[in-house]
Amino acid sequence: LGSGAGKFCVAAAIRSQCSFSGVEQRPRFVEAARALAHAFGVDDRVRFSTGALSRETIPTADAYYLFNPFEENLFGSDEHLGEDVELSPERYQRDIAFVKRFFEEEAPVGTYVIEYNGFGGRMPPSYETVLVDREMPNVLRMWRKGGKAIEGGTS
Repeated sequence: LGSGAGKFCVAAAIRSQCSFSGVEQRPRFVEAARALAHAFGVDDRVRFSTGALSRETIPTADAYYLFNPFEENLFGSDEHLGEDVELSPERYQRDIAFVKRFFEEEAPVGTYVIEYNGFGGRMPPSYETVLVDREMPNVLRMWRKGGKAIEGGTS
């Protein structure tokens, strides 16, 4: 969610046989992401769509990845990636509340959520931490809805 120029989806597709769907609100980033997927020959397994965060734009998936996708709303205008989308502290709160509600009410049991550098909110209580990695510059966490911890996680 908030796939930007598609780096995560494309890199993950290169290293796996999984399929990925990226959702991004800026059309120019979606175009760049599609071109990147094509350049690396994974466009048969990587799809990108343009859309603001809503139930209609979030694809059904086994796992969701978030790299602090809403923080730009809190930056000053000189740090924005552009002024072509709504950015505000109110939107920051609204998007975080939406994602929490989506994960709690819509995502099925067994859904994984991976967050790098957080997403701005707390995961719903139905999610259990299965992995925490503090070895990187920021914290990487994996959660599973109604899941059990996996072996090998660091905290």
